[in-house]
Amino acid sequence: MSKRIYLDYASMTPIDRRVLREMGRFSAPEFANPSSLYKEGVNARKALEESRKKVADFIRGHSDEIVFTSGGTEANGLALEGVARMAHGSGIEKPHFIISAIEHSSIIECANMMEKNGVEVTRLSVDSHGLISLDELKKAIKPNTVLVSIMTVNNEIGATQPIREIAKVIRHAKSEKAKEVVSGLSAVGQRQSGHDLLSHYPIFHTDAAQAALYTDLNVEKLGVDLLTLDGSKVYGPRGIGALYAKRGTPIEPIIYGGGQERGMRSGTENVPAIAGFAKALELADIGRDKESKRIEELKSAFIQGLKKIREDISINGSLAESIPHILNVSIPGIDNEFFLFQLDAKGIAVSTKSSCLRDEDESYVLKAIVADNKTSIRFSFGRFTKKSDIRQTLKAIQSLINR
Repeated sequence: MSKRIYLDYASMTPIDRRVLREMGRFSAPEFANPSSLYKEGVNARKALEESRKKVADFIRGHSDEIVFTSGGTEANGLALEGVARMAHGSGIEKPHFIISAIEHSSIIECANMMEKNGVEVTRLSVDSHGLISLDELKKAIKPNTVLVSIMTVNNEIGATQPIREIAKVIRHAKSEKAKEVVSGLSAVGQRQSGHDLLSHYPIFHTDAAQAALYTDLNVEKLGVDLLTLDGSKVYGPRGIGALYAKRGTPIEPIIYGGGQERGMRSGTENVPAIAGFAKALELADIGRDKESKRIEELKSAFIQGLKKIREDISINGSLAESIPHILNVSIPGIDNEFFLFQLDAKGIAVSTKSSCLRDEDESYVLKAIVADNKTSIRFSFGRFTKKSDIRQTLKAIQSLINR
């Protein structure tokens, strides 16, 4: 049987062998609960905190700002629901959230749920490139806006949002709100409870799961308060992720129990997975620019090859504002699901939409940018993609189209 070609790295990355070796170091039968006080437990705690520091270093944050979760979905849920709980508890009767129309489904569905429970949600539209409008964002921010959640990179079309510029808009809104509060305090001549808390809003969260391999996620430069990472997108283990929560960010836990993760996420920590996750991020930091250039070259060669096969093949989104490893194209005249199965039969794995939309008939991301849901295919490249894989895939596509 010939080697299969995997071009669905945006869905899930294979676990790097170096990561597996790191996990193996912490998977021995005698390895203990990191909350235990005896020798083995102390060693587990040490490994846990060393891994936490590696993750913090990856985003140039502090160790006490890292909360380990079961993955990106839980991290996103903690960001949204945790902020909403704190806002409700501080007396804000109807907290307001702003998200984009093309966020990951874990953000979309969480926002939908909270909307039914007293949270006001604004969904920003995107242009044909998949980018939000900064002017629209400015207009959407209200006095009761407590959270803005905009993903760094879209998982279906690779659109990369201007996170730093978004952060500037939010900082300006915070500054104006602080001035209003101070002005109000001066008028009444006294300090109101909740003043310190109000000065933190709006909080800025970004889902950076798809960005970690190819983007510098220095949280200070980005200007974010909350940031999501996912092990399954960085050649790490499945079922592990993290939420960066900047010191002083008003957020409450959504899982209660033994008080692990400084009370932010109860449950015994999965030390082998956490160690593997930290190792994966450590590896991603090494040679990022070189790998990004290599992937970009593969992507360019693939696009050129597609255009030679059919000039009317179009790109969904924009190459100028996209991440190197994701390419979503529309091939006029095909049925994308049938085309996927045909490629699968030839040993090539691709996708038609996010794997998180398994039960949906169409992609809301493609719908938002007015792309054809029925003819679109997502190709995503990665660490183990070779030039020969690109050539073989183009050959397979040409044979299917020219039948």
